[in-house]
Amino acid sequence: MRLFESIEQLEKNEELLRNQVNLLPETQKKEFYERQSTKLKDPDTYATLNWFFLGGFHHCYLGKYGLFALELALLTISIIGLILGHTSAFIILALLVFYELPQLFFSQKIARQHNFNLSCEIFNDVRKG
Repeated sequence: MRLFESIEQLEKNEELLRNQVNLLPETQKKEFYERQSTKLKDPDTYATLNWFFLGGFHHCYLGKYGLFALELALLTISIIGLILGHTSAFIILALLVFYELPQLFFSQKIARQHNFNLSCEIFNDVRKG
């Protein structure tokens, strides 16, 4: 996923996929939409998780459990380090902040990109099967 792809390009890609789905036979189109409806993630929920919860819980919502575990571990280590007075904990915390800031401000787009990628996978799977 390219985080900084323009929203206009994402919208064009979404429109292209919709057009491709509309060309599918009715049975495949139905299967696509049924599978898609159970797997798509709400961009507002992702944004809310990103804004209000520390520790990378928003990654779990998109199924990125490894990234969640890494981010939560680094946050925990940095908090413990700060309590114990280790100045290196500030570096870890600063790196987390710099990593999370773009995700915070582009959370809607990240969720839409995730949904688009997922929809493409479903489309390819349905078309083959």
